[in-house]
Amino acid sequence: MTRLARLSLRARLAIALVSVAVLTVALATLLANRGLEPLVTDAARARLQRSAGHMAEVAAAVYVDENGWSPRARETLGHLAELDGLRIAVRGNNAGFGSDLAGAASANAAVSVDGRAVATIKVAQVGDGLLTPEEQHLRHSLDRLHLAAGAASVIGALLLAFVLAEMLSRPLRRIRVAAQRIGQGDLATRVDPAGDPEVRSVAQALNRLAETLEHEEEIRKQTVADLAHELRTPVNGLLARIEAAQDGVLTGPDNLEAMHEEAVRLTRLLDDLARLADAEQPGLLLDKRVIDLANVARASAESFALRFADAGINLQLDTRPVWIEGNADRLEQVVSNLLSNALRYTGTGGVVTVQVDRTGREAILEVADTGPGIAPDDLRHIFTRFWRGDPSRSPATGGTGIGLAIVRELVRAHDGRIDVDSVLREGTRFRVTFHAVDRPSNQTSAESELRASGV
Repeated sequence: MTRLARLSLRARLAIALVSVAVLTVALATLLANRGLEPLVTDAARARLQRSAGHMAEVAAAVYVDENGWSPRARETLGHLAELDGLRIAVRGNNAGFGSDLAGAASANAAVSVDGRAVATIKVAQVGDGLLTPEEQHLRHSLDRLHLAAGAASVIGALLLAFVLAEMLSRPLRRIRVAAQRIGQGDLATRVDPAGDPEVRSVAQALNRLAETLEHEEEIRKQTVADLAHELRTPVNGLLARIEAAQDGVLTGPDNLEAMHEEAVRLTRLLDDLARLADAEQPGLLLDKRVIDLANVARASAESFALRFADAGINLQLDTRPVWIEGNADRLEQVVSNLLSNALRYTGTGGVVTVQVDRTGREAILEVADTGPGIAPDDLRHIFTRFWRGDPSRSPATGGTGIGLAIVRELVRAHDGRIDVDSVLREGTRFRVTFHAVDRPSNQTSAESELRASGV
């Protein structure tokens, strides 16, 4: 079995097909011989019995002509039997002559004269067998034909097996070669999805895998480049101010304050990167519980209330109890990032609204602002890490370009989706949708009352 497993698929397919062909021919030959042999034997016995009847009629005629079993009658019967390739033995009426047929395949017939049995004649084939030389030749010819047919079938099966094995294994070899090239880093490799449906499905799956890997590799390279760019700015700022302080050019608390701000920006960027890495981990939210999405939204809004008030932005809440399965801490992170984004891009006197409601089997969380809005061409990029669509969305505003990417990953981890609508100079609305569940029976009725309040 180990040696067979080491063979190529083409060789194993050929061996399997040839084995099936040989087994089929062998069974067919065996069954034909086993079925033919009784038929030939029965035919030979019937023939021999007919010969015995014929010789009995001849013996009766000779008996009448010679008026008994005279030497001439015996010689005549022996000569006639020899002409037919038979040996005979006659017994009866004090007569006994002919060959010794003990142990030989024979047939008997009564010799009757005027309705009276005068003897019994036994006939056997010349030689020891039941078959005549012609019948033996026929049987041997059939055996040779069976062997020739078997050999021809094996040769034909061998040729056909190699052709079929080549046809079946060629697309698999293409897939193997492509997989090896992908494994060696050539992610642009694709397989022509040709052949049987099963082979096509495997080729298509490999192509999708290659596309995914290629996309992930592009994201990885872009992420590394973006990360290097994002880190370079605060690090260069720190280095410049430190060198200036060492040279005595910049001194005093203002320089320390500026360095502290650069360090804070760097820390915030690293923290966001850590959160994004956590959000992208499979199985992040294994500990899910039934929670009220409205409570999560209110808790996040309350933590931002003073910041909105200091910025002169009106933060409004319109929430109703909606139950979902999720992780409260991670969902608070979703709401907080959306609120932080709205706070950053909404001017003084603007309004930010947080709404939680239920539509059918869907729980809806919306965060809307009256900020400058997002250009239509930029909407498809807003969840891309480190992306900023215009100069107003820059590190100077306090953002790292990672917050919305974190939101998207956390929403995906909750099997939800996030959509965004935006109109320039009117504002932006983020809409997060989760699967709603029934309220747990152990919750108080007060928590089920409609709530609408402003902060």
